[in-house]
Amino acid sequence: MIDPTSIGTALTVLAVIAALVIAFGLAIVSDMAMRRREDRAAAASAGTAPARGPQAEPAAETAEFPEDLRGTEELVAHAPTDAVAANGREPSHP
Repeated sequence: MIDPTSIGTALTVLAVIAALVIAFGLAIVSDMAMRRREDRAAAASAGTAPARGPQAEPAAETAEFPEDLRGTEELVAHAPTDAVAANGREPSHP
């Protein structure tokens, strides 16, 4: 038979863990809300509208490579893409 004190201990531990998870979750959400408020206040004092979603920045027509990756387009275009090239060995099953 199961000892009643072990069930009580298990439920107490479960309640403590659940309370910690809820507390940290609420802390994260309130931190995000506070940062958003601060961003809006900073934008209002600077006289600019706060950024809202993906429309905030205009999308570039073409993407550009960083300086250290320029010239690698040709390497990528000619890179092998078969199963052997993926991990350097033959597949174990046909």
